[in-house]
Amino acid sequence: MSGQNFSVRTDRDKLAAIDAIAKAQDRSRNDIVNETLDHYLRAEQQWIAQVNKSLAAAEAGDFASEDEVGALFKDFEDKGFEDRAR
Repeated sequence: MSGQNFSVRTDRDKLAAIDAIAKAQDRSRNDIVNETLDHYLRAEQQWIAQVNKSLAAAEAGDFASEDEVGALFKDFEDKGFEDRAR
């Protein structure tokens, strides 16, 4: 893989965890860090896209009705999620 070098400071525990994963998978530290960055960047890009989509919907006045919100909370309660929300 071609690319640019950059340096990151991290604590010993994180570096040891990266090295343990690399050793267990017979891969390099570089491979593990790059794969981790790929996962992180993809997740953050998806989150940003969803936030922007939601903001656009809100700006357009596209909100859930009171009945829709009530039905959602009832569904959570029916599934036993009410304790987790408190």
